[in-house]
Amino acid sequence: MTLIVIHGVESTGKTMLGRRLAGAFGAAFLPEYGRAFCEIHGTDCSLDDLVAIGCAQQANIEVALGERPIVVSDTDSLMTAAWTRMMHDAAPPQLLAARKADLYLHCAPDTPFIEDGVRIYGQPDVRARFDAIARAVLAEANVPMVEVSGEWGARYRTASAAVERLIRRAHQP
Repeated sequence: MTLIVIHGVESTGKTMLGRRLAGAFGAAFLPEYGRAFCEIHGTDCSLDDLVAIGCAQQANIEVALGERPIVVSDTDSLMTAAWTRMMHDAAPPQLLAARKADLYLHCAPDTPFIEDGVRIYGQPDVRARFDAIARAVLAEANVPMVEVSGEWGARYRTASAAVERLIRRAHQP
């Protein structure tokens, strides 16, 4: 079982990148549970809402890993922990203790912000603050992370090469 998580702030191409990588590597793509939650309930999430979102995403990850050898997930509990820090200045331990990915692809916020009715942190200074929080969560968790930045083609090439290296290492005797 190999888990790859696309990590980063809103409107950085995580979903597009995740779908493309899953297709290229024959992996399952797992969408972001929190987005569906916010489309139904709104974006004013309480701390309890965010914990529930993070736990639901992790439960979906576990199911997907039981069904497919490679899963690309559009977020996980660590990104939800970043959301809790951004929105409530807290990081619940159950989010930080959940299964970690074999690889985190952190999408830099160097892309144009596209408002879609669910995204809330579009101002450059706020995006930069959120990005710093998301990076800090990854650093604190001491997980393997590759920075994905630049134009869309460069992002895909960087991410694809990192996934290829991960899969090669996983299949070495």
